[in-house]
Amino acid sequence: MTDLARWGGSGFPHKEPLWNDAGSRLALVARRHGSLIALGAAALSLAVSGVLALGYLRYERLATAQELAVRRAQSANADLQDALARLRDQLGAANQTLTTTQSRIAALSDAAHRASVSEEAASSKADRVALLTRTLEQAQRELHLAEAQRVTLMARLSKSESDAADRRARQQQVEAGIQQWQKKVEQLTGERDQLRARLGKLEQKLSSQPAQAPRPLAMAAPPTAAPAATARQVAAPPATAAVAPAAAPATAAIAPAPAHATAPVAVATVDRGAFAQVERVLASTGVDVRHLFAQLGVSGGLGGPMVPVPPGGVPTLSAEKLAALSRLVNVLPVSAPLATYRVGSPFGVRGDPMNGDREFHTGLDLLAPYESPVYATAPGVVTFAGYRDDYGKIVEIDHGHGIATRYAHLHRFVVSVGEHVAARQQIGFLGSTGRATGPHVHYEVLVNGEPQDPEKFLGLARLIRVAQH
Repeated sequence: MTDLARWGGSGFPHKEPLWNDAGSRLALVARRHGSLIALGAAALSLAVSGVLALGYLRYERLATAQELAVRRAQSANADLQDALARLRDQLGAANQTLTTTQSRIAALSDAAHRASVSEEAASSKADRVALLTRTLEQAQRELHLAEAQRVTLMARLSKSESDAADRRARQQQVEAGIQQWQKKVEQLTGERDQLRARLGKLEQKLSSQPAQAPRPLAMAAPPTAAPAATARQVAAPPATAAVAPAAAPATAAIAPAPAHATAPVAVATVDRGAFAQVERVLASTGVDVRHLFAQLGVSGGLGGPMVPVPPGGVPTLSAEKLAALSRLVNVLPVSAPLATYRVGSPFGVRGDPMNGDREFHTGLDLLAPYESPVYATAPGVVTFAGYRDDYGKIVEIDHGHGIATRYAHLHRFVVSVGEHVAARQQIGFLGSTGRATGPHVHYEVLVNGEPQDPEKFLGLARLIRVAQH
C-alpha cells in the first residue's frame, strides 16, 4: 500500500495553492504599472490644484474690483472734501463782507444820528442827511443781498455735508464687503492647504503601496471575488422576473380586440364619464362648476356603479344631459378662433422668441395664413378693441361666468366695445402687430382674471361632441 501511494503521488505534478499564485500575479501587475498609478495620482493632484488656483484667482479678482471701488469712493470723497473747503472759504468771505457792511451801517447810523442832531443848527446839512439816508438804504439792500447769499451757501454746505455722509456710509459698506471677501479668501486658502496636505498623504500612500500590497491582496482576493459572484447570481433572477411580467401586458395590449365590442365600449366609457370629465376640466381651470351647472339646468351630481355594456346595446345620454351639454357648448369658449391652424407655441414656460429668456406664455400661438378670419370662440360682449404695446391690435370678449378670451396681434378688428357677438362670429383678421415675430393669433382664455390653458377647452369640445354623438 505504501508503494502504491508513492506511485500515485509521483504520477501527478505538485501544485501550489491558488492564493499564492494570485498574490504573485497581483504583485507583478503592481510592479509593472506602478508608474501609471503614480502618474494618475500626479494628474489628480494637478487637476485639484488647478481648480483651487482658479477659485483663488476668481476671489482675488473680486477683491481687486472691490478695492478699485473703494479707491474711487475715496477719490470722490476727497473731491467732496475739497468742494466743502471751498464753500467754507466762500462762507468766510461772505461773513467778512457782512461784518464790513454792518460796520459801515453802524458808521452810517452814527453819521445819520449826528446829522439829525446838527440839522437844527444848519439847514445846509439837509442835503447831506438825504445823501446819508440814500447811502443807508443802499447799505441795507447790500445787507439783505449778503444775507441771502449766506443762506444759500449754508444750504449748499448742509447738502455737501449730507452727500459726504452718504459717501462715507457707502465706503463703509464697501469696506465691510471687502473684509467679508478677504475672510472667504482666507478660508479657501486654508481649505486649499488642507487639500494639499491630504494629496500629499495620498501620494505617500500610493508611493508606498507597491511594497506593502502583495500579502494583503493575496489574503483578500478570494473573499472579495466570491461575494461579488454570489451577488451577481442572486441579482440575476429578480431582473429576469421583472422583465417577464412586463412583456405579457405589452403583448396583450398589442393583441387586437374583437371588432363587434370595440365601438360600444368606447362610447359607453365616454357617455358614462362625460359629465365627470367636463367637471374635472372646468374645475382645473378655476370655473365655479356648481354655479355654472345650476345656471344650465343640471339638477344634481352624477355617479353610480359601473355596469357592463350588454351585447348589442349602447347606452345613450338622457335628454336632460344632452340639453345640458348643448348649453355648455353654447356658453363656453370650446371652439377654435381659426378655421384651420397649427400650434406654434403652447401654453406655459418657454424661451422668449425675442431674447431667448425663460418666460411664461399665457396663451396659445396659432399659425395660419396672413389675414385669415378670426372668430369668437363663444358668445359674449366685447370689452376692449384697440391697441396695446405687447399684444398689438387686440380684442377682448367677456363670456360671463368669470370667463373671458383675448385675440392678439390682429391685422385689424371688425367689432367695437360693447358689441354683443355670437359664437363663430368674425371679429377680425390674423396679423402680426405688436410684439410678434410673424403672422399668428395669440389666443388666451382667462378664468376670474387668471390665464388658463386653452387646450383644456378645445379638448373639452371634442369630449362633448363625442358624448353627444
